[in-house]
Amino acid sequence: MRKPEATGASGTSTTTKLRKGLWSPEEDDKLMSYMLNNGQGCWSDVARNAGLQRCGKSCRLRWINYLRPDLKRGAFSPQEEHLIIHLHSLLGNRPIETRQRV
Repeated sequence: MRKPEATGASGTSTTTKLRKGLWSPEEDDKLMSYMLNNGQGCWSDVARNAGLQRCGKSCRLRWINYLRPDLKRGAFSPQEEHLIIHLHSLLGNRPIETRQRV
């Protein structure tokens, strides 16, 4: 459940405008250092506590898709490629729900 927004005397929201678009290297550094020191939590709190003017969803996606230390990038190794081909020959393209139980 979302927290109610703080409102000023005129009834308008007093929240700051969130940034959109490309992430700067400084923002990446802030998010990376916060996550390595504090770990995951409520992503809205992560965004606020790390000093970022981003929404929690943006921080979560940036961390999961680009900044995680255990994220592997690049081509598949020969072993991984062999495993993929082997599993595809066994399971095919069908979604899990439609496969027959073996």
